[in-house]
Amino acid sequence: MNGRCKELGGYLVQIDDREEYSNVVKTVRAVRGHKPFYTGITDEGSEGRFYNYNDKSPAKYLRWRWFQPDNWHGENCVTIYSTGLNDRGCRKRGRYICEVPA
Repeated sequence: MNGRCKELGGYLVQIDDREEYSNVVKTVRAVRGHKPFYTGITDEGSEGRFYNYNDKSPAKYLRWRWFQPDNWHGENCVTIYSTGLNDRGCRKRGRYICEVPA
């Protein structure tokens, strides 16, 4: 996933604030409705401490879905739905959102 984003000159989306979160949710709703998209947020190697995969900085804005994150079966990657963030297995196939600097 992140490799494809790098080919485009970007990285998996980092959600830095409420405004960016809202914009990403609008995109998710417009494109796939209730389906999840991978973000660049993970807690791999630091269970419960979420950070941005791209630059290893702490994740700044985490708006979780109900009862999330739950680390079910060792989930370490973060996906976004139109209703919030969810932890999910990193090796599962899925759509993703790239962020390309202006």
